[in-house]
Amino acid sequence: MINIECFKISCNCYLVTDDKTNKVLVVDPGEVCPSLENRIREYDPDNLEYILLTHGHYDHTANAANLKKKYPSAKIVIGEKEKDFATDSMLNLSTVSGVYVEKFKPDILVSDGTKLPFGSVTIDVMETPGHTAGGVCYKIENNVFSGDTLFRLSMGRTDFPTGNIKEIGKSLKRLYELDGNPDIYSGHGDSTTLEFERKNNPYMRKSLL
Repeated sequence: MINIECFKISCNCYLVTDDKTNKVLVVDPGEVCPSLENRIREYDPDNLEYILLTHGHYDHTANAANLKKKYPSAKIVIGEKEKDFATDSMLNLSTVSGVYVEKFKPDILVSDGTKLPFGSVTIDVMETPGHTAGGVCYKIENNVFSGDTLFRLSMGRTDFPTGNIKEIGKSLKRLYELDGNPDIYSGHGDSTTLEFERKNNPYMRKSLL
């Protein structure tokens, strides 16, 4: 079983712990967060296995390089089609935002269907383009980290470089069709459940048309 803690910074940053092994990972470290790093330091430095990035925008990635320096054993993970965001300030929007993002080199490039071992559980990768061309969701047990693809009662915008309104509709449809009722941990806003979004999210319902 995993434990999930949310740190609300420039985005929702998550610390995920595998209770059986005390292995930890971070999802979308968008900026330096002392409370997050205090929690990470409670574990053995080698226990931080992954820095998972749902997509490459600065508000989700700006602290990735810093964490990698502090915890060299952690692997930075990003979608294969998103790799250029790690070094291109126009793509990651840091140029227009004025936020400094240190360039980084991803350790693992993932694609649809990739599986990553994490402690006693498995991370399943699902490509969900639309907000950006290479965005992904990560499913761990009955939990989906949806980045800026699916929000509570909303979806990610598609007017940034590589965004595509048709593609995000297809991605929402794929999420709609997932089995069961996983908890949804999005990049911004409150957490939700897939069943609630199936019934109430107008963008998700429109994606079925």
